[in-house]
Amino acid sequence: MKEHGSDVMSRGNRLKALLAVFMIAAMLSTGGAQFTPPPPDDVVLEAYPLLFPVAGEHSYVDTFGAPRSGGRTHQGTDTFADKLTPVVAAAGGTIVRVAIGDLSGRYIVIQHEDGWLSYYLHLNNDTPGTDDGLGAAPVDGIVVGAVVEAGDLLDYVGDSGNAEGTPPHLHFELHRPDGTAVNPYGHLLEAQGVDAPAATLAGASGAGWIPEYAEVNTSLVGSLDPGGGFTADVVVRGTTAFLGTWGRPGLCPGTGVRIIDVTDPANPEPIGAFADGSEFPGTSAETLWVGSVETADFSGELAVVALRLCNNDERGRARSNLRGLAFYDVDDEATPTLLSTWSSGDRTQGANSVSVVQRNDGVLLVATTVRQSLLHTDHELGDTRFIDASDPTAPVELADWDNRRDGRPVIGEYDEEEIHAHSVSLSSDGLAAWVSHWDANTILLDLVDPAGPKFVSAVGFIPDGEGNRHSSAFDETNALLIVNEEDFYPTEDDAHTEGWGTQHIYDVSDPRNPVEIAGFATQRSSDRAGGLGLDGIYSIHDTVMSGSVAISSWYSDGVRIVDLSDPTRPTEVGFFVPPRSPDPVGYWVAPNGATAFPMVWGVDVQDDLIYVSDMNSGLWIIRLNDAPTEDAPGPSPG
Repeated sequence: MKEHGSDVMSRGNRLKALLAVFMIAAMLSTGGAQFTPPPPDDVVLEAYPLLFPVAGEHSYVDTFGAPRSGGRTHQGTDTFADKLTPVVAAAGGTIVRVAIGDLSGRYIVIQHEDGWLSYYLHLNNDTPGTDDGLGAAPVDGIVVGAVVEAGDLLDYVGDSGNAEGTPPHLHFELHRPDGTAVNPYGHLLEAQGVDAPAATLAGASGAGWIPEYAEVNTSLVGSLDPGGGFTADVVVRGTTAFLGTWGRPGLCPGTGVRIIDVTDPANPEPIGAFADGSEFPGTSAETLWVGSVETADFSGELAVVALRLCNNDERGRARSNLRGLAFYDVDDEATPTLLSTWSSGDRTQGANSVSVVQRNDGVLLVATTVRQSLLHTDHELGDTRFIDASDPTAPVELADWDNRRDGRPVIGEYDEEEIHAHSVSLSSDGLAAWVSHWDANTILLDLVDPAGPKFVSAVGFIPDGEGNRHSSAFDETNALLIVNEEDFYPTEDDAHTEGWGTQHIYDVSDPRNPVEIAGFATQRSSDRAGGLGLDGIYSIHDTVMSGSVAISSWYSDGVRIVDLSDPTRPTEVGFFVPPRSPDPVGYWVAPNGATAFPMVWGVDVQDDLIYVSDMNSGLWIIRLNDAPTEDAPGPSPG
């Protein structure tokens, strides 16, 4: 979890206007977690006989019914594939339309013998090898009135129409003879020999089941895949985005922090990297902080990068690789200058999180967690460290703290390894910190004297439970606390965590008596919220608080925006889910065996843009939609 220095107070002002847009748009949409019940068990549903329309490697997800700009809803299934992958007729029939639309791009419509229709949108309009929109004449014989058989070549996957700027894909629609669109997702599954759940075929019976959305009240501005996967944290300052990377034993990329020029957010450009394998071999630079600093010893833009060993077993920790924190002058974002490093200890695995605040007393306070430090150093050094970086050329460790050594005695049975400190979040004034302990709880520390942290209170659970306390975030008043659970094994019978985990909301206005007042889960992360998703990793990761808005990265459920103006009634007002992408190193596998899905690690906000980091597919930049525009005629692309 990160804080962003001077941005902590300004982010709320940036998003107040955005929240108003969200609320207006939410009233005009179906909402992020609203579902029509599945059809009764005694309803017999049959798949429409189709041949899969994309003849090549592809991925797709069910987004039928998702709200789109202009008051539209998504009326098809988007199948992502490389540009120029052949598109074939899904069933025999007569071509009734070959046309170009502003939104749909180049498209074809086939009427089948029984009166049903299939639509093929966003077909290629580019000269091969370019994105010029000047090429791609229709395939010979594909004209209005032509008769085609299932499997006949129609055209090629592209990105025409409003798909320009998104990964190439075919938007496929299926319509009844009366023109009503049905959800093609289950029918496409069946076309590939996959038994589709009855709910996904309900479109054919008119039940209107909508099992998953892709976006609400957001629109894509730009994206960049820097390659290699392992994308981690994202921080934006001015016209520069910084992307961290993570790694695992044998899969350590050493790519450090990538520097992205976002002067034109529609066309982000990579311009360099720092804290990479050439500087710190064998490390993962997962989390970072970037902000303005003004102390007696330093003035300017500072970056603090958490360095963690990719190979963190006993043998890996015994090596001489530096692990801990790296401090950089980033006044010139394109050429960061290393100022100093801080080591977390030779026997440790390095820094897992970083939070930074400049206090009113002039101290630039850095908090970091070093997972399992207490155990790896024979109880010499606690998992949570506090550092004075007022002179970032010579940071000084002030204190180490550990719940197992310095906190209240833990009641009940527990595994000492599994109650380590995972992340720490400083309050906006730097006088307090919440430390999340994986299977224990989240603990409030008094940091009035940062050299002597004092236990104040705890929220959460243990005894006997897997709580998976991952990260936390304050609101700007320090009176509202968000605590996130992260669970990679949703089918286990955990004592406290349900499904993929829940976001917990606490009133901490009385810090000695915190009270849980609400919880929030997405439609795929909990059985209570619409059905547990097993085709991705649907756990929450991190949260950025902006005024009364909580913006959270939720792995395969994308970016979730929740209004907490009444914190006892969290209300989702928007989200964005990137397209499914395969993990390029093959690390992530969903419970059902899927290997292509979104994996959103983090978010940051600047002006009216939200910057999103996806572990598999890189950087995504989105903007909140304006008021709905006039509906466009014809098919409903997106």
